[in-house]
Amino acid sequence: MRPADVPAVAQLFLKIFRGADRPADMELQHYLGGLTLASPAYDETMGTQVYQQQDGRIRSALLAVPMRFVACGTSLPGRLLGVFMSDADKEAAGAAQLILALRPRRADFAFCDSASPISRSHLLAIGGKPVPVQNLEWTRSFRPVGALTQRFAERFLRGRSFGLPIVARPFDSLLRQLRPDQDAPEAAVASVTDMSIPNFLDHAPRLIAHYSVRPLWAREELSWLVSLAAQNTRLGAFTIRAVVDHPGTIIGCFVYYAAPGRTARVLNVLSLPGRETVVLDAMFRHLDETGHVAARGRAQLALMAGLSLQRWLVFRHRAFAMALTRVPEINDAVARGDVYLGGLAGEDWSRLLDDFH
Repeated sequence: MRPADVPAVAQLFLKIFRGADRPADMELQHYLGGLTLASPAYDETMGTQVYQQQDGRIRSALLAVPMRFVACGTSLPGRLLGVFMSDADKEAAGAAQLILALRPRRADFAFCDSASPISRSHLLAIGGKPVPVQNLEWTRSFRPVGALTQRFAERFLRGRSFGLPIVARPFDSLLRQLRPDQDAPEAAVASVTDMSIPNFLDHAPRLIAHYSVRPLWAREELSWLVSLAAQNTRLGAFTIRAVVDHPGTIIGCFVYYAAPGRTARVLNVLSLPGRETVVLDAMFRHLDETGHVAARGRAQLALMAGLSLQRWLVFRHRAFAMALTRVPEINDAVARGDVYLGGLAGEDWSRLLDDFH
């Protein structure tokens, strides 16, 4: 994909995912072009691929965001595989060609955390490996009736609440009085503090350094990802908080979209190894105290022990997370869950998922 292809790809996106067969406005074109072509890690061979017919029209496209990775001690190019779209009414060969072109032929790393069952099957057929647990999404309720009314409004009322949150408050207040104290024994071990973006850029690579496969998160690249994620204001205010122990050491942090009165969308939970439960307890306590009705985020193997200790938390299938490489050591690390993906190293922050209607 080249800059001149952006209008056609944006129009294809609207047709396939929004049911609107019309030219895309400049806001969508600008966002899509920046997302796919402006990464500091951009490399044409690792970027978005399109299938152009003989008449010059683009009927299929696989969006990709280049991201550098550290894998088993070696730095290598990676890419996030995102939106896959094909105009099935016009041709099918392009879609097949784009999938086959993903077959790993060199020492690189591709991954996807939003694969549908069909995409999962395609990726498995060309050597992809599932990332354990990360097909699941967790939801932790703080005010269950309020959370239920929000889900109802989103699904059936186009997001309009019609006063339902006000009705839900007395019921949630009663439930909170009746349920036992939820503070974990380690609740006083750590506290939550504000974290600036420069501070986050300094600490984030350190907090994932124990994973064998992880994003490199060089300062320029991570700053670019943060700036894109912050544009997704439909989900709430992009926010970063640090988790600090009593000596004052940062043992973790979490990145989320704050939306008091609604559901907090958690992108990343970063933690020193062995401190995940403490970080999660501090995060959930903070999100509760700041008035959220619930919190939602992606499951990761290292977080499962801490998540399992939470009350009013449920899991549901979200989308398949897949990794694609020909390097045996990386496949071994993926199989045992020794890989950090998701959030800023994933697609949940992209405006293409829930914007541009």
